[in-house]
Amino acid sequence: MDTNTDPDDLATRFRALSDAELRARCGSGTLNEAAQTVANKELAARGLERPGPVQATDDGAAGDFLTVAQFLNPTDAYIVSAALEAAGIPAVVADANTVQMNQLWASAVGGVRVRVRAGRAAEARELIEAFNRGELALPDDREPQ
Repeated sequence: MDTNTDPDDLATRFRALSDAELRARCGSGTLNEAAQTVANKELAARGLERPGPVQATDDGAAGDFLTVAQFLNPTDAYIVSAALEAAGIPAVVADANTVQMNQLWASAVGGVRVRVRAGRAAEARELIEAFNRGELALPDDREPQ
């Protein structure tokens, strides 16, 4: 959230924005009351209509991120993340760089975490359980000799 309340500074900032950027900021819901007032005045001065608030979609992409798996090894986290992505569940790997830089910190930071949007967490956990049971394993490429 923007915490700046100086009207002159806000007016200068909003004047520097393009029409599209100004409309996006006005509809983002992140401006404090003073900033929203100044932004609305800038919209009116440009003859632009104030956009409505951003609407969350019901595709599971909205909401906070939740941790669905934790690993001590970044490679394992990236493999599970790739399996989730392949199933159409957007996933983020967190703290991999920290753990790679100092393995002793892995337990302290909670390991490498695989995170997904809250709306897709249950689906992601089911897929991870199937992965752990070996249901997603690929067949061997070699034929027996």
